[in-house]
Amino acid sequence: MKYTKSFIFITLAAALALSSCSGLPKGSGGGGGGGGNKAKVSLVLVSDTLPANLGIISFKVAITSVVLTSKSGVTSTLDLGALNSGAGLIVDLARAQSDSIFLGTVLNVPTGTDSNSTITVHFTSAQLAFFNGTGAAITNLNPQCPANNVCSVPFTTTGVPVATLSVLVPGNTGFGIDFNLKNAITLTGTSLSVNFSNSGTNNVISAFTLPRQNSNLAAGKLDLIEDFTGVATVTGTSVTIASQPKAGRGSITALSTSTTVFDQDPSQTLCPNGTTQLTSCVASNQAASMDAILNSDGTFAVQEIEPLLASPVVDTVEGTVVSNASNGTQFSIITTDLLPAATNSKIGSLGLGDPVNVTLSSIVTGGFLVDTKGLAVGGAIGNFKGASDTSALHLGQSVAIHITSFTAASGTTSASANTNSVTLRWSRFISTVSIASSPAFTVSALPGYFGFTQASTFQIQTFSGTQGTVGVTNLDGVTSTGNLIQGNPVGVRALFIEDAGNTLNPAFFAAKVRQH
Repeated sequence: MKYTKSFIFITLAAALALSSCSGLPKGSGGGGGGGGNKAKVSLVLVSDTLPANLGIISFKVAITSVVLTSKSGVTSTLDLGALNSGAGLIVDLARAQSDSIFLGTVLNVPTGTDSNSTITVHFTSAQLAFFNGTGAAITNLNPQCPANNVCSVPFTTTGVPVATLSVLVPGNTGFGIDFNLKNAITLTGTSLSVNFSNSGTNNVISAFTLPRQNSNLAAGKLDLIEDFTGVATVTGTSVTIASQPKAGRGSITALSTSTTVFDQDPSQTLCPNGTTQLTSCVASNQAASMDAILNSDGTFAVQEIEPLLASPVVDTVEGTVVSNASNGTQFSIITTDLLPAATNSKIGSLGLGDPVNVTLSSIVTGGFLVDTKGLAVGGAIGNFKGASDTSALHLGQSVAIHITSFTAASGTTSASANTNSVTLRWSRFISTVSIASSPAFTVSALPGYFGFTQASTFQIQTFSGTQGTVGVTNLDGVTSTGNLIQGNPVGVRALFIEDAGNTLNPAFFAAKVRQH
């Protein structure tokens, strides 16, 4: 490991696209033999099971390949090594707590009796940003990570995990790869390590067949890839969203359909209400966010899409708030997404998991915005929208900031930036179900970087209705939040809106709920 960056944890003051169009490489069969029919197998990644007393804010890993091996030894490989200038596909496992991450589609996979037997995932680099809630300093890091601090640490990875999945492949299908965060991150005494080897019952990865039970998807649909952000290219009813190299997720091409939801951007100046056509909502070279349905043949359909930034895109960094000064102008984030400017970007040195110290300067009128994604958050929005200083910010919120000036990190000194606008976006976390009910349910044991005790409970508001329609919470693993399992973990992607006294109830407005 190279370095550690720490922040003092400060309490807040008061229709379908062809699979060949996807920007991710398509795998091909290999190894000889096999015979018989071949199929397309799409792969997604999810994560679960948190390590004790470590609040995972970002866990960036790079994947260079995924290899499927049939019972007779025929290999089919998804080669990702050429992506992002040879770095591979860059994945934030913290994002996968609530959302599925699309890895790609493998072609020519044997079907029938010679179907899949193992899935091998090749990881390279890793960077972990976390809140140290262990009560003691973690001493094997350089510098050490003090108790109750947020630290960001790169690790050299070891181990090549292999998941066994002895299933028949009757035709085009998909597999999910489940990454166990607890088994990959080990705290022994005051030493922290990362290891990706599957070892007996402590498997880092396991696999399952898509779609998951109670996925709430129609027949022929494998999964929902949500909040896929990047720069758009629009042609008729087709849109390609390309993430930028440092964000590393590749690109997805999808077709809009008669049921596609078109949402306004946070500023409500793009994509007029009542829009029914893709080209009337999103334009090429704008930044956009898309929820896309992954079909069994590896193609995608747009479930929901919204523009985020007009063209030309300006330097924008999204991150989780991890400290907030009492002076009303300064706060700190851990980077979770990046949208570099189309030209002359200032943030080329910044990557996922990196800390940034932020100063508000010359906030533009209406500079505090909320990306509601059509959810009816009601009067709670007034606790953030229209604000002019950091009193609206709370630990654990996810915000997107427009960078007006930037100073790169140097040694153990974190990067710093000025901003003139702040947009509230989606906090992703795993917590414990305390009360299962609908439309609001109750959780406890929020990750430590939110700044609450583990015993504190919070209502999470969901929005009922037909899945995939405007303003409705996407459910995964349950058909109703009333069916959540009390005491079990639940993955949530939600807007976190609070007042100065932390008295709002509910304070979380969920776009996604996943039963783990």
